[in-house]
Amino acid sequence: MVLTVKDFAKTLKIKDDALLERMKAAGLSHSKASDEITPADKLAILKSLKERKNSGASSVTSSSNSGGVTVKSKGTLSQPASSVPSSSEGFTDNIEAKRQAAAENLKEQQQKREDQIKEAIRLKQEQQQAAKKSHHQKSAPQQKPQPRINVKDQLSRAAKDYSRRETSFNEGTEHQFAKPVEFIKRDIEVPEMIQVGELAKLMFIKGGEVVKVLMSMGVAASINDSIDQETGILVAEELGHNGIALSDSSVEDEIIGNINYTDTPKTRAPVITVMGHVDHGKTTLLDFIRKTKVVDGEAGGITQHIGAYQVPVGDSVITFIDTPGHAAFSSMRARGANTTDVVILVVAANDGVMPQTEEAINHAKAAGVSIVVAINKMDLQDADVERIKGDLATKDLTPEDWGGNIQMVPVSALKGDGVDKLLEAIVLESELLELKAHYEGQAQGVVIESELDKFRGAVATLLIQNGTLKVGDMVVCGSAVGKVKSIIGSDGNKLKSAEPSFAVEILGLSNVPDAGETFQVVKNDKEAREIAEFRESKLKDRKVLKQRDESLGNIFESMGQSDKKVLNVILKSDVAGTSEAIVAALADIGNDDASIKVVSSGVGGISESDANLALATDSIILGFNVRSDNAAKKIVEGEELILSYHSIIYELIDEVKARLSGLLDPIVKEEIVGTAEVLEVFNSPKFGQVAGCMVIEGSIFKSKPVRVLRDDVVIHQGELDSLRRFKDDVGEVKSGTECGVGIKNYKDIQPGDKVEVFDRKEEAQSIS
Repeated sequence: MVLTVKDFAKTLKIKDDALLERMKAAGLSHSKASDEITPADKLAILKSLKERKNSGASSVTSSSNSGGVTVKSKGTLSQPASSVPSSSEGFTDNIEAKRQAAAENLKEQQQKREDQIKEAIRLKQEQQQAAKKSHHQKSAPQQKPQPRINVKDQLSRAAKDYSRRETSFNEGTEHQFAKPVEFIKRDIEVPEMIQVGELAKLMFIKGGEVVKVLMSMGVAASINDSIDQETGILVAEELGHNGIALSDSSVEDEIIGNINYTDTPKTRAPVITVMGHVDHGKTTLLDFIRKTKVVDGEAGGITQHIGAYQVPVGDSVITFIDTPGHAAFSSMRARGANTTDVVILVVAANDGVMPQTEEAINHAKAAGVSIVVAINKMDLQDADVERIKGDLATKDLTPEDWGGNIQMVPVSALKGDGVDKLLEAIVLESELLELKAHYEGQAQGVVIESELDKFRGAVATLLIQNGTLKVGDMVVCGSAVGKVKSIIGSDGNKLKSAEPSFAVEILGLSNVPDAGETFQVVKNDKEAREIAEFRESKLKDRKVLKQRDESLGNIFESMGQSDKKVLNVILKSDVAGTSEAIVAALADIGNDDASIKVVSSGVGGISESDANLALATDSIILGFNVRSDNAAKKIVEGEELILSYHSIIYELIDEVKARLSGLLDPIVKEEIVGTAEVLEVFNSPKFGQVAGCMVIEGSIFKSKPVRVLRDDVVIHQGELDSLRRFKDDVGEVKSGTECGVGIKNYKDIQPGDKVEVFDRKEEAQSIS
């Protein structure tokens, strides 16, 4: 595969002309977008970038250079790795563009709403004037008070409740709103969740009309129930209006206030995510780079959480994110890919491309990030680099030495061989991306992980993407708010502030935020409370809608499946990311006969309320890296509840599968043990109709059930009345032997029929 200037420009997310100018400055002769780029050309571009940087570009320096890893550049014995340039197309600019677009969209929506109000008032006034002219009163009529319009602020109403997203009219002494002569098609802005009654008010119709439409769509909802955005848009269009999806993010942005960074973006450290199949050596590789031993502390030798660490590499600092490889942690790997700049895909040289490897590739491609492949375990005898390259090439990852654009570096994480070359490849990829961020202003970013610590309270691991986070800042993380009491770096030291690309722990939040939530520093407590209440209201509406859908689903599901087994589960874990992963894994367990229902899940120890809930819902309690308190223990022991602790996720899943399998009824299987062919039929005064048979297969047993087959079709099923060998009653007749057979309550047997003897066996079902 030939790498052209156009392809390389797409990878760097810049225009072809800009790349050609850089290449010309580097002394290369490329002039067209179709010209080929070789690995040597890449190195020439890198050298040119380094010269530009050394002449005046700023660099990101490490807060601590002790214990760093020195990167050896090609052609030198020990040259420090250059700092990582930034990109004018970094995620900061993307965020700014999205915020500006959201603000413009909100202004347009507000203008449309005002136009709707003005049109309704105009129609009302015209109708009132027409009514006055028709009466022909001699005396001057008393002037009726005009309807007063009470237009509440849309944003504040959205922050409190979706029900306030309306424009209401106080009609004074008027008790009815006169129906317009002609239908007016309106633009109906539908939020993510909206009550049926509020949707009706937006369309100026009665709530019953909306309920009728919903019933015709198969949705059972009353006027006070909430519906989702998609359903609301369909209802609006069914009634002739134009449904518009109203993004809650635009409302949030307006409540919080758009952050306008005025400083010039500066170079930031790259964020590197290590991904791959379980036990391919991701954490071991990262440990060698960090010079620590984290893998020994993970239960079962696998990473259970997302870990984020800063590592000094030469003159730069690189943020590494280690993701779990187990199949249950798919959502955590997706989160890692969406918050990173470069993905290190670790593939074992003795194993090859595995299911989680393919999944990691898909996550990286979906996120649009660069990929560097580390072919690990080169110290093993059965390591085969070329086979691994071939397997990856089938997944559209073509190595550079095969004409592609993917750097693949053979390494041994255990011995450290090739790690320097891998770091060099990472620096090359990150420098070509030119990563930048704003350092001044309110911090914002994403929650990598969160947990409830027994002594410290709610703890959240944040990846800062823009701005500088300081102690004392007011932070909003989902529905969690709080003032930052302490900032802790990856080395365990307390910090006064943290800049972009830093991964830090913070203390002081009101509750544990969900992993993957965005965080933002706001100006004051008022803004924090408003956005928290808005998000809490939105979350509550979603829960209500989910419960209603589940209830309806259970009703329809139970029709004809009243005997379906359900295992109720209450889950408590140490961190939010792990809880999310386990819930997702439990949802995939089950079949048409049995399923898992997660009654409750959360972060922290098992409490008395959890035990009472398990007692009320007949649930088992699962604790992952947590324990129960004394009050919960008493209830569990007294009521003989099922409580199990786990520290390895696949052991927890195996236990749930075993318990769910135990609820299933055994499978009854039939096994044919013998077949006899009827030769003659005799009438006996003592036994009635007797069939003279020849056993042609297996054995005939008197104690086992039989079937009579005619032309291979079952015509009777019952049991034997008699089985004789000559004049003797016998219990078994083997193959190749003649016998006399009498069938209980059956007198229609004929020569040529077959008597089939079978046995029933029960087998326990298992959930795979």
